Amino acid sequence: MEHTFRVIGGMPSRHLVILTPGGFEDFFADMAAGNFQIPQDMDRIAESAGRHHLRFTGPPLGND
Repeated sequence: MEHTFRVIGGMPSRHLVILTPGGFEDFFADMAAGNFQIPQDMDRIAESAGRHHLRFTGPPLGND
């Protein structure tokens, strides 16, 4: 299901994600290990996402 998250405040966001079946958490481990940032590292993020069967759809969120 397509969805998105957006932080609308001035503080970093924290949330709990529960995924089944297991294994997808490795994508988040890749993001942390690579210290990736959006939008600067989107090519590397998309590469990791592909390894974990994730694809991004639609335009990126703006800063509006």
